[in-house]
Amino acid sequence: MANVNSGDVSTAGIAPIPVAASESVTDNLDYSGEDAKTGQIPEPHAGANYDPRPQEDDARRRIAYLLIGLLCFTVIGIFVLLGFGAIAVGDLKEFGVVLSPIIALVSAATGFYYGTKSNHGTGS
Repeated sequence: MANVNSGDVSTAGIAPIPVAASESVTDNLDYSGEDAKTGQIPEPHAGANYDPRPQEDDARRRIAYLLIGLLCFTVIGIFVLLGFGAIAVGDLKEFGVVLSPIIALVSAATGFYYGTKSNHGTGS
């Protein structure tokens, strides 16, 4: 560490950045000339080798199962609260505010999952 980076910028208590002896502060980062090396970066590969469907199916399955689990947890929780007397039977209609969106999400997610699964099975 022979050189120390000293520029015109005020350092205001910041330690200078050490620079190795072989490097200079004025390195040129233009690699478009003769010194540019080609083939270092792998080219993007487009072809039949990659099939995203298994990962997509796995993600859809997990989302559908999680939403079904959420619905089951909510319904079982309502019955447990009802069984312990924490809520009255007349208050069950208030849980429609919670159950309606969950049922809509579960039906949409499972319908999409099974719909795309049946489309893959028919070859479309």
